[in-house]
Amino acid sequence: MSGSRRILGQGLVLGTVVLLHFGQLVKGTEDLTRNVSSTFNEGCNIPFCKNSNNGSFVNVFHISARGQNDTIHFVWSSYGALTGLVAQTKNTAVFRIDWEKVKNRSLNAISFEPKGAVLFSSGVIFSRLIEFDDVSDTAKLTPASKIKVKSFEDLQWNNFNMTVSKTKHSGVFNSSSLAKGGNGFISLMVQGFQDNGRGKVLPQLLHTSNSSYFEFALKNISTHFNNSRFALELVFVHQDKKNKTSFSISRSIADQYTPAVFYVDNVKFTPSSKDNLGGYVSWKPVTYTKEERHLGNGKLVHQYGLKTNVTQLWDHLPLYSIAHAFWGDLKDLDITSMNISFGIDQDGFYKETNYTVWCGLVGYGEAPLDGLSLLIIIVISASIGIPVVLIVFGGSFMSFRNLLRKKKGEALLVDPGIN
Repeated sequence: MSGSRRILGQGLVLGTVVLLHFGQLVKGTEDLTRNVSSTFNEGCNIPFCKNSNNGSFVNVFHISARGQNDTIHFVWSSYGALTGLVAQTKNTAVFRIDWEKVKNRSLNAISFEPKGAVLFSSGVIFSRLIEFDDVSDTAKLTPASKIKVKSFEDLQWNNFNMTVSKTKHSGVFNSSSLAKGGNGFISLMVQGFQDNGRGKVLPQLLHTSNSSYFEFALKNISTHFNNSRFALELVFVHQDKKNKTSFSISRSIADQYTPAVFYVDNVKFTPSSKDNLGGYVSWKPVTYTKEERHLGNGKLVHQYGLKTNVTQLWDHLPLYSIAHAFWGDLKDLDITSMNISFGIDQDGFYKETNYTVWCGLVGYGEAPLDGLSLLIIIVISASIGIPVVLIVFGGSFMSFRNLLRKKKGEALLVDPGIN
């Protein structure tokens, strides 16, 4: 029986290791609940931030996620260029907007008081929308592509406050400046969270209380070419010029939540000190070409690498955004950019559906990565455990049979005529 016991012990050890390993994968991110609140145009006391200005509203949406040791702030705005800021602060920090400075497009119009309350900060600027003529149907933006460029700071934006959900801490920036007909728009939906969770619609991104979700959509946008596709230029801002921003692609364990997508693209902002964890902008490289999303209308998102040539970037950096209002002169910061484009070859171009939506996260710390669900763990454990059980019982049966044969052989050697 010693052989079967040894096999059984090995099987138990193997099962324990497997369950512990996959348990870690499922956990994925630290469970942290924060108290979340959100405000629109906080402290607004002048007509400039209450009314339309030449057909466009000034929109500043502030999401505050307070934890035991710090507070994570997400500030989204369409004033100037469309921008999202992430700031980790002490819990004593107070968010301030000097609306007169914002009106005059002055630097340092947004702050956290007292001085020194900010522990980490980063941001993403939606700087330009690029339409390109994909005559070869490669779905790739190249230096030779014929393009039409529109700066986000030139768009007019609707009243964000009309879309705010105080329970979901969400809202939608919406512009019809480039619409084709009366029902077109460019939009950016943003949302904050109090704890870990997952989106209910594709790509079903995993989020934490340290992250803010965004959805960028183009619906019925006017085009200039027969084979038009769209791309975005994103500018990434990091408070620490010494610690460079990096880009990586992580492989997901499974495509259970986002079918046929096994990768996550991640722009990482390096921690600026030992007191913080850095930040990120992350997304799965998939866009959907219909409002009702499913596997069949999921298309590829191409990224063209992180650009670090600051000299070229200054030529078309937005003149103003809340990044300028918060940090001041961006030349003192780590600035990088990236182009991403939507679609795959032979998909009919943008005109096929006149719709595309792309989703991602901005956040503090490490970007959340998908683990395996309990159902998948059970299936995997069973597939590993069944062979172990067969080995254990097979070994036990063989040991028992050998023992019976041995006893039977001993009995035959005994002379029954001897008392």
